[in-house]
Amino acid sequence: MAEGICVIGIFDVEKGKIKKKKLFPKDAEKIAKELTNIEKYDKKASEYLNKNIRKIAKDFKYVKNDAELNSLISKVYTIMTKNKISKTQRRDRLISQSVSAYSDLDKIINSMSERIREWYGLYYPELKVSGHEKYIDLILQYKSREKFRNYTQSMGINLTKKDLDVIIEYAKELKHLFDIRKRIQKYLEEIVPEVMPNTSALLGPILAARLLAHAGTLEKLAKMPSSKLQLLGSEKSLFKFMKGKQKKVPKYGLIAIHPDISTAKKEKKGKIARLLAAKLTLAVRADYYSKKDISKKILKEYKEKLKEI
Repeated sequence: MAEGICVIGIFDVEKGKIKKKKLFPKDAEKIAKELTNIEKYDKKASEYLNKNIRKIAKDFKYVKNDAELNSLISKVYTIMTKNKISKTQRRDRLISQSVSAYSDLDKIINSMSERIREWYGLYYPELKVSGHEKYIDLILQYKSREKFRNYTQSMGINLTKKDLDVIIEYAKELKHLFDIRKRIQKYLEEIVPEVMPNTSALLGPILAARLLAHAGTLEKLAKMPSSKLQLLGSEKSLFKFMKGKQKKVPKYGLIAIHPDISTAKKEKKGKIARLLAAKLTLAVRADYYSKKDISKKILKEYKEKLKEI
């Protein structure tokens, strides 16, 4: 015996026969809520119920005729669709705020990292390390320049314990910001594919989130033509061009940082941007309207077209 669900209730089905039933109240709002909350059910049993729903509904005198059942089904699925869109809109706003916070941290971290390199550099100018976080880690690990491996002497100024303590405290706070940024990045890498599986697969979670934040909502993003998606984020450059302050019209906006565009030859960048924007239009609309994950198909078509450029 297997438990299946349909729009009129929950049924235990065995060999094509209903053994037990629990009918939903004949209220579209309550039915939509029940169907949304039920997570575990037998797929085959549910298929049987949905295939024979008209007969079952009449047999149990749930509805008087097909017209009443059609009306109920229409209302239920309309409510469920609206609820899904509403839920997505709430989630997309969370993504927008999160990626904006991520971008803010980027700016703050870069500014503070430059500051500590200059500051600690007065004390130990010989310390040459690529990567801001690695530089901070070394400062926090050794603190005093004399404790660094291979240290012999330095052209830097001498610091008192009080001077060095302030720098170390600043480094600790900066390290904390690096950790927060990592946590936000991990969060975005988890939530963006849930809300925007197709867009995320095509652009990567962070770039997809930045595009969403720039548009405002997933709905606005889904309603944009490919030409606007291609230029999204280049508004300042476009304005300068229209004012005559810039000679060339921009060919792309935020999608310029996509590796396929950023690493391409100059003469191919525009064509790749147009191709990416065209596939991006399909991806965003699928994320907003159908909620179906068709990322494999979109990626396959994109890569095939990319080879032809």
